[in-house]
Amino acid sequence: MKFASCRAVSCGFLIDTFSREYNKTAFEKSEFAEKSAASEIFKGVDYIDFVCSGKETLYYARNYPPVKHAYLRKIVAQDIESETPFKEDEMLIEVKNFQKGGGDMNVFAVRKEEIRSALAAFDDSAREKVRSIVPEEVLFFKSETPLKKAIFVNDDYSVMVMPDGQIVQNGGLNDLRSDMLAIFGGENPQEELDSWLRVAVDLSTPDGLSDIEVRIRKTIISFFEKTFAFFAPFAGEIGETAVFLGGVLPEGAVKIIEETDSSVFSDSQFIVYDYAKQLEMVSEAVDNDSAVNFAVGDFAYKGGFAFLKKRAIIAFLLYLAAIVMLIVGMEARIKYLDERISAGEARTKQLMKEVIGKEMPSLRQALSIMDKSIKGEAGIADKKSVYPYSALYIMEIIFPYFTFENSTIEVSEISIKEEGKIRVVGTSNTLDDINKFTDLLEQDPLIDEINRGQINTRGDKSSFNISFNYAGPKKEDPKAKKGKKKGKENND
Repeated sequence: MKFASCRAVSCGFLIDTFSREYNKTAFEKSEFAEKSAASEIFKGVDYIDFVCSGKETLYYARNYPPVKHAYLRKIVAQDIESETPFKEDEMLIEVKNFQKGGGDMNVFAVRKEEIRSALAAFDDSAREKVRSIVPEEVLFFKSETPLKKAIFVNDDYSVMVMPDGQIVQNGGLNDLRSDMLAIFGGENPQEELDSWLRVAVDLSTPDGLSDIEVRIRKTIISFFEKTFAFFAPFAGEIGETAVFLGGVLPEGAVKIIEETDSSVFSDSQFIVYDYAKQLEMVSEAVDNDSAVNFAVGDFAYKGGFAFLKKRAIIAFLLYLAAIVMLIVGMEARIKYLDERISAGEARTKQLMKEVIGKEMPSLRQALSIMDKSIKGEAGIADKKSVYPYSALYIMEIIFPYFTFENSTIEVSEISIKEEGKIRVVGTSNTLDDINKFTDLLEQDPLIDEINRGQINTRGDKSSFNISFNYAGPKKEDPKAKKGKKKGKENND
């Protein structure tokens, strides 16, 4: 997002442009632009904060009763009608309490016709982007240092603002520019002045300056001495003072102003704000909703809906993209889980086949058979379900061979291969128990190819690694069974 703060001056605008990302605002540049160039700048921003002339603003502070804002505004309007030639319906009126802890209310009023005239400087597209119309007197209350008085010096007027009101003087920076033009005696003084300003040196110290530069320096000092002398009788109490410059001055002019000897600034802290700093202060005040804003009614922010519509479209597209990503993510997750479930089911079937001897309809049925077999509760029907080459059946057969009475054999590993090859690894306290174990294996007609391997004795423990082949119960030949049955019938 980009936005601008600006002030209308002779033949153009003073403009500060900013960019904002989330809640972070970054200053980009300050510049003076003629109206055509300013229109191009305004095309690239989302909204504009505009500083209106203090000369056209009625400002004062007064102690009003603590009533509702609507009633207070009505009282203020009656005061303005009774004390000025203007009527309420001709005016934009705003009431604020900038005096923290004080009872005075700050009143700002401006004729609607003056606002229309000020906005005429914008083209139609830029006019709709004007978010706020801020009277420059607000800067008196928004200074980083609490001020007792401030002088605003602009093109055709100067105004002193104090907590209780303001005093306006006709004449401003245009007079200073005329005085500087008089220094150049050529055929085109304006061109000569512009050329000099482009290469001007710092005028804050007189040493090393050319004759023209010394004369310009004296002209600046003389102008501000006259300006301050006009306001000196109204300066009031000693306190922090500021000068707000509403135009571009030669380099070093700020320091020259600060060193000006005037009773306006005697024994007080002195601050000078150039136009760029002022425009930055306006932007911050409007963002914090702590400024006076005349952009109401007929002058309300026209670009708000378009701006919000663009934001809403962007938000909707981001929301739609998030939904699509969520759906894609869910589909990918479901596919991944399906693959994991399929792999788990395949592994479960493989394990059931290894343990039970065949694939079972369900894991629960397989576990039931295993549980009954381990507890010795399996019946004939269940036994038929446990195939001869299943791990469970083989363990049932060989388990009694090493768990005989008083056996010291501890089996640490049993491996069963599909071909019926079985390996038993373990330890025993005596070689006799190992020998008895192998003897029992040899007595089983379904076990052959017994390999005792190497028996290692260490201390009171002997380790063994015995492998053998389990043939399983032989299935009866159906043809032989049929022939036997026929022979029996013949005998009968």
